[in-house]
Amino acid sequence: MLAACAAPNKQPPSTVEQNEQKPEGVSQTEVKSSARTVAQLLAEVRELPTLTAQIAFLLDETLMLQNSNQWQTSATLLSEIAAFESQLDPSQQRRVALAQARWLASQGEYQAAQAQLTPIQNKLAQQERLIALALSRDLAWQRGQLQQAAQLQLDLLAAEPTTESSPWSYLKYATQPQALSASTDLAQGWLALLRAAHAQIEGSDTSALQGWQLRYGDHPATAVAAQLRDNLQQPDAQRALVLLPLSGQYADQGQAVLDGIVLALEGQKDFEILVRDSNSYDFSALSEELQRTQATVLMGPLLKDNLSKVNATALGKVKWVALNSLEQFAVQPTLWFALEPETEYQQVAKTFANRGYTRPLVLAADSNRGKQAIETFRRAFLQAVPTGNVESGLYRTPDDMKAIVQEKLGVTDSEARIWQVKITAGKILVDAEARSRADIDAIFLAGGIEQTRLLKPFIDVNISPFMSPIPVYATSASHIRSDTLSENDLDKVRFTELPWLLPEHPSYSRLQRILQQRSHWNYDLARLAAFGHDALLLTQHQAQLESLPGKQLPGLTGNLRWDGNQVQRELGWAHYDGHQVKPVTEPKLTR
Repeated sequence: MLAACAAPNKQPPSTVEQNEQKPEGVSQTEVKSSARTVAQLLAEVRELPTLTAQIAFLLDETLMLQNSNQWQTSATLLSEIAAFESQLDPSQQRRVALAQARWLASQGEYQAAQAQLTPIQNKLAQQERLIALALSRDLAWQRGQLQQAAQLQLDLLAAEPTTESSPWSYLKYATQPQALSASTDLAQGWLALLRAAHAQIEGSDTSALQGWQLRYGDHPATAVAAQLRDNLQQPDAQRALVLLPLSGQYADQGQAVLDGIVLALEGQKDFEILVRDSNSYDFSALSEELQRTQATVLMGPLLKDNLSKVNATALGKVKWVALNSLEQFAVQPTLWFALEPETEYQQVAKTFANRGYTRPLVLAADSNRGKQAIETFRRAFLQAVPTGNVESGLYRTPDDMKAIVQEKLGVTDSEARIWQVKITAGKILVDAEARSRADIDAIFLAGGIEQTRLLKPFIDVNISPFMSPIPVYATSASHIRSDTLSENDLDKVRFTELPWLLPEHPSYSRLQRILQQRSHWNYDLARLAAFGHDALLLTQHQAQLESLPGKQLPGLTGNLRWDGNQVQRELGWAHYDGHQVKPVTEPKLTR
């Protein structure tokens, strides 16, 4: 009822320009042309009198074909050029490398494309240098390096002011505008707009956009600035009708979410809530109540079964903030927000990629949820590391756990080899110790704390003594408020967690006071309170986050930002140090 499912990531129009999409990045669409066949092109090559002319023709045609997305034809010409590899001069070699990088990018091999491009980028002729710069920008975008993509867009503006792409479609995703630089008046104007938008959202300068308009009255970004000024202004007073289960089986969960909403309302003067128990609510009267109460926002329901009861015609112009997700909504809410476990699986996978791991092992229960955890992790990891390899193991019982750990770490095979050696040796004494594999970079345990505390000791005792320990990661499911387990079993396990539940968070002391008042709460209910708090923040700031998706909102559940049609959330990290939980630092996610 409360479980959340990840929604597909679509690319809706930007709120700044309704016809502006996300940056397209590297085109992978193959376009077929009937202008000239490969055979005709090769026939033209053979008619040229000199080898130099033939090579120049092939290079020119290859780059022109790539400009029109005729990737397969360009690949055929590249293979023809390969026959002349030893006869290419340095300039031609660089042009071939550029064409190869573009081909790799068109096939989704972004890392390989960047590796091909980097050594030659600053040695190309002017026009090809612009092509390479645009390609680097798009490769950074595709790899989730949004800050770098924004800087490359500014560099491209300085080098080619008439670039066809919209600069704002890249710049608005930058997370640190103060770290960007621009070298021409045109680029400086765009950068000044980005910094003004961030200043206005943060409240450090509420007239920043107005000041930009006065200073850059004839800049090409004036239309974007005007739209931003409309979208980033402080919202009018709002009244929300909140639907939560306050009786029945899920009353504790509903009350925890409500406590979080009330916590977020502290000090707010322009937001009012009207609370209803969804367990006994007549959804057929929703339209009438929205009109009677003059609510501007509907928050909820929390339970999946109730989401489908919200009638689209009942909403009118009322903003709908759904507090859970569905595979498919009958009517798409203005915003949906859920604490889906897939977010944590994906964050672990991306963290592994950022750390340079290429061969992780995932262990999970042999159930639908366990298999889904493995598949979610695998997709996210291979998207970031296409050449990587994800191994996985499933278990049903504690005995299975021991066996699967030994099998996946190679101990079972090692013991079998030792046994064969001993049999062959006969009466000769053989002193040998099983060895674990050395190619596993890290281990992700996708289960709960009971599974983690059983698996971690098995992992520890099956790592060869002369090898470095393999880092073990888990999720917030391995962090509970109080239990009778020995945390020594979890020593050094790293896990994702809501920042509010970690000791260094500014509001951690407030959480401890709440837990004293709500003595029956576990950490799951505390997480739902944080969820309610952030749901209200998102309700208030959605328009600003949509307009400036590079801006992060520090919430109790994590750093929140808008990406496509949904909220992305980055959690904090901690680890067990004996009997204590301590925060740790992991590489920041790039996207």
